[in-house]
Amino acid sequence: MGQFIVEEKVEPGFVLCGRIIKENENLVVFVDEVGRFEIPGRVLVYVLAGLGDEELSWGRVRLSVSGRGVYLDIKGVRYAIPVTRVRAVMEGKNRKGPVSLVR
Repeated sequence: MGQFIVEEKVEPGFVLCGRIIKENENLVVFVDEVGRFEIPGRVLVYVLAGLGDEELSWGRVRLSVSGRGVYLDIKGVRYAIPVTRVRAVMEGKNRKGPVSLVR
């Protein structure tokens, strides 16, 4: 009989599932098969400054503990966007950025 090799594969903690773009002064979040969500610019500035979480009609926006990510809680599901990409999109350096599902 042959030998069996058991390999455990670890699932990634983040799965790409959408995009962000800037529309006027707002950040627009597109999540695949879920919808389109808008974060007003003033709310984003407040959250990125680390001043606290913000409740919106569709869910909650908050800064990660490390300050390197923005978390969106939409319909009981958590999504993450890197702060560097949020800033680049809002400053006009990048046209779009990634949104990831947090597992």
